[in-house]
Amino acid sequence: MIHRAERLEATREAAVAFLEDVQYLRSMTQRSDLSAAEIRRLSGLLRRLLVDRDLLKISAPRIGRVLLRAPDNNPYYRAERHRPFMFFASGRANVLGGFSGVILAYDVVSHPLAPIWSSKVTVPEVDINKTVDLKLDGFMSQRVLCYRGKWVHRGAVIKYVANVASGVHSGHPKDPDEILLAQMRSSTILSRRGDGVHIELFPHGVDTDTTVFSHRPEALDAVLIELLAAASFFIETPSIAALERFIQDELELRIEN
Repeated sequence: MIHRAERLEATREAAVAFLEDVQYLRSMTQRSDLSAAEIRRLSGLLRRLLVDRDLLKISAPRIGRVLLRAPDNNPYYRAERHRPFMFFASGRANVLGGFSGVILAYDVVSHPLAPIWSSKVTVPEVDINKTVDLKLDGFMSQRVLCYRGKWVHRGAVIKYVANVASGVHSGHPKDPDEILLAQMRSSTILSRRGDGVHIELFPHGVDTDTTVFSHRPEALDAVLIELLAAASFFIETPSIAALERFIQDELELRIEN
């Protein structure tokens, strides 16, 4: 059995990198003017810490279990069971000089129940500041994006941006989640106009899906916003702050010795 002291020593370099990464993520998420390129590059850090599970390797011998803060999306999940979403983005991130909350769109035209729904479609009453604490697996599997009734979880967003959308590697969308995320990127565009944020949904038409990337340097898409939201909730987690303090104390003690 590897003793705790040995596990601390074996993960100390990764712990130092964690401190540096947390400081960087905090400085980035506090800004509201990040470009698409800056957000995209965050995917590499999130992939290593969350997908590759470096966070658990670092935290296990130091503070034990880590719970990550996440938005409480349960009211939206309940609402979606009654009326499928055309589009949903969990959001909650500082972007374009402001704040992007939940983006929600219903299909009340093409569905055969449209005459019934059209008079009953209401946005769920939700406290967007309400959060839940989740283990790493729960944080990664939380559903955060929905497109034409099909959901994508947070882990798929991080892996897509890192592995396909040039966060770390570049590629073509292949599996169903990657294709769905590519379609979302071309179907939801946010840009700054005048004093507010303009949301452009389904610019190619509600009956058209495309995975073709369109470069608009002044704009962001819902997938990148969701990636930024993942980084923001990660940084706001009390367990992350506790781990950060532990490592700082650990390094100071080691220097003194």
